[in-house]
Amino acid sequence: MSHVIVLSGLMALLEDLRPGPIKSYNYLKEKKYLSNLMSKRILLVGGGSGGHVFPLIAVAEALRTADAGVELLVLGNGPFLADAVTAAGLPYKTVKAGKLRRYFSFWTFLAPFQAIIGFFQSLWILFVYMPDAIFTKGGYTSIMPSFVARLYFIPVYTHESDSVPGLANKVISKVAKTVFTSFESTAKYFSPRPDGRGKPGKAILVGNPVRPELLTGDKAVALQQFNFLADKKTILVTGGSQGAKRINEAILESLVQLVQQFQVIHQCGDSQYENVKTVVDQYTKEGENSYGPMISANYRLYPFLNPQDMGMAYSVTDIIISRGGASNLFEIASLGKPAIIIPLSTSASRGDQIDNANEFHKYGAVVIEEANITPHIIVNQIQELLEPTRYAEVSAKIKTFAKPNAAQNIAQILLQ
Repeated sequence: MSHVIVLSGLMALLEDLRPGPIKSYNYLKEKKYLSNLMSKRILLVGGGSGGHVFPLIAVAEALRTADAGVELLVLGNGPFLADAVTAAGLPYKTVKAGKLRRYFSFWTFLAPFQAIIGFFQSLWILFVYMPDAIFTKGGYTSIMPSFVARLYFIPVYTHESDSVPGLANKVISKVAKTVFTSFESTAKYFSPRPDGRGKPGKAILVGNPVRPELLTGDKAVALQQFNFLADKKTILVTGGSQGAKRINEAILESLVQLVQQFQVIHQCGDSQYENVKTVVDQYTKEGENSYGPMISANYRLYPFLNPQDMGMAYSVTDIIISRGGASNLFEIASLGKPAIIIPLSTSASRGDQIDNANEFHKYGAVVIEEANITPHIIVNQIQELLEPTRYAEVSAKIKTFAKPNAAQNIAQILLQ
């Protein structure tokens, strides 16, 4: 049946090109009729870091909850995506993509060829699967599938996590039916031109999808899992799924001070785990007659926390130290946890985390630039946030930033 839809679409296109009338199927009417005979089939496209992958899975889970018969397929690339979607029980196919880099690299020469391969892969995969809609999380992986979907008359929905959209979503928005946004300020990038020309705005504010298991950790079980005390304040440090070198360095510089006052859960990233562990082991040995036992008792180091373990960590945490990725911020807001945000600098990014952090700062989060991190500032800011009156105020204010039904709202629109 799916291929009848393609034939209908092609015949409709021929009708536009020929000078004389031609009898053809009404594509939109045909597709609507056929869609009513079966459950929706949705293609989910993404890849890269956890900030793109986990919201994609959150939407997939919301779709399954809303319609148990929905058919889903994830399209993307990268080992992180493959592992995450496999763990979530989602079918998966890979597609090549040409990434635009901000620095010179050998891979820059290969990007056009990867993009061409990705186009033809997308052409075939979408022809065979023929979804009712395609939902993307932006990023360079999503560009070719989105344009191919347009060729097949498949509606494209994309989600922009950051307050200022990236290049990929600016491109995808040209063929998208709807752009879901996390921040209210993002809508202006997808609105009509100031002179009134152009199509109506495509943006719908929904927030950033958050996986439910991140918000439902059992504190009593988590205290046993981390071997922590219930009456001692706990700090969670995370640089995202890939870690953050400068944050790791700052925590190591502050470690002796931190463990004397707090319990610390530290997700440092797979690539930096061995280096961080070596330094921690050295500190523990050097302070074996003083602060060493406190490090052993009050500090837990992990290369990466899966969603279930992160949910447990969130449940025992009082203060979160994090990067400025949108996924991190919306998880923090959903929990109502006061936070210290250390965004990635413009020397290593397009500045999106700084823009996100500045928006989050309006809701009470502390923002510290990488260049200004010192052990004194970190410890001092934690102590100030833990002052009972301020803690309650910041917690309540941060929670107003949350949009806990983002995934469900996206799923509802995709299933219409």
